Amino acid sequence: MGITIVQKSDLTVVKPWAKKALILSGGAVTGGSFKTGGVKALNDFFANFTVNDFDIYVGVSSGSLLAVPLAAGLTPEEILRSLDGSSRHFLQLAPWHFYWPNYRECITRPVRWCFDALGFLPRAAWNLLKGWRESSPELVSRLWRVIQAPTTHHYTELWNLVTSMVTLPTDGPSWLQLLPTGLFDNAPIERYLRRNIERNHLTNNFQVVEQLRQKQLYICAMTLDGANRVVFGPDECHDVTISEAVQASTAMPVFYKPARIRGIDYVDGGCFETAHIDVSVAKGAELIVCYNPFRPVENTVFWEYIQRDHRYVTHGRPLSTNGISAVLNQIFRAIFHTRLHQTIRNYRQSETFKGDIILIEPYASDMAFFELNPFIYRHRIKAARIGFESVRNSIDKRYAEIEAILKSYGIALTRQKIEADSTQLDHAGKNSVAMQKILEGIP
Repeated sequence: MGITIVQKSDLTVVKPWAKKALILSGGAVTGGSFKTGGVKALNDFFANFTVNDFDIYVGVSSGSLLAVPLAAGLTPEEILRSLDGSSRHFLQLAPWHFYWPNYRECITRPVRWCFDALGFLPRAAWNLLKGWRESSPELVSRLWRVIQAPTTHHYTELWNLVTSMVTLPTDGPSWLQLLPTGLFDNAPIERYLRRNIERNHLTNNFQVVEQLRQKQLYICAMTLDGANRVVFGPDECHDVTISEAVQASTAMPVFYKPARIRGIDYVDGGCFETAHIDVSVAKGAELIVCYNPFRPVENTVFWEYIQRDHRYVTHGRPLSTNGISAVLNQIFRAIFHTRLHQTIRNYRQSETFKGDIILIEPYASDMAFFELNPFIYRHRIKAARIGFESVRNSIDKRYAEIEAILKSYGIALTRQKIEADSTQLDHAGKNSVAMQKILEGIP
């Protein structure tokens, strides 16, 4: 099911003044594009409300790249235009923003390792020589005992002495220190966002956003040293800029090196928690719309035993046939999805939480999105289109329930705009240019 609902408020009470939060979790490159298309569809369903009207925005990993412009007032159509460079406000997100090589560490770490090794070798040679001089008489004695009586006990004594002689008391550089801490450097993402904030005369300060827009923006990351969650926001940690907070939150381990900001190493906020729903709850949100693009796919595979041939026949295509990328994709999706739904269960059982949560995710059968490599830049337009259709279909199937919840918060739904876009999508067929224009809202 694409929609999960936690409904705990009194829907007979109209509460338009209640705080409303939009939470956007991670999803790598294609997940970010998927969310952009999905947010466009969500916005189409609103009649007297927009995705720019939420009171609280929480961004995690790639979700922070979307939360920042939404909190600043940019429409989802304008954000979609930035995918191909047709936006008048935001420059195009180019491949080098995502795939900037971590060349600095690729150069400096081997050089540093060589220097450490050069300093280590003389000490290691001296220790070996010293150990040989001190232990050689005993070595000859134990070797002679093994020759005379080759028992397990004598072999063990000889082996222990040999290992004590060759074990170096001085720690040397590890070969693993040659490896960089990440394949790429996400500093260009920070520069991209900072440049677009400046060219649109927006603010890069959390507190100023709250003063000017009356919106609270929160971006979540995790410290590498200590594995502690850090929430950047107007009344939380605000000693960094918004663009720096996004850099910290998008530093996906292994893919990106840790983002060092003000001397602290940060990694992806999704490492600590999938969506950080508790941040919006702590800030007083009563209506929470959470959008998570990463969930595991239910791949239909079954086996049949052919008794005559004494063998099993596989019906369907196992995910493992697509290699390690499909395996890791499914595993990480399962981790993110399971953690998030445990949080949802906790709020459903909570006696103190009296609000409502609408969790939007892809369907478990959505193989089209699963098969898109999360890190391939060229899939961004296709991912946005799939995200649009996914949210459209999910909300449409639970329309009555969602309408009742949103109505109690003064938000009206309509199918008029979404049906017009859906009709155009059907006519567009496989014409990606036409679909892209529809998603962007271009007449």
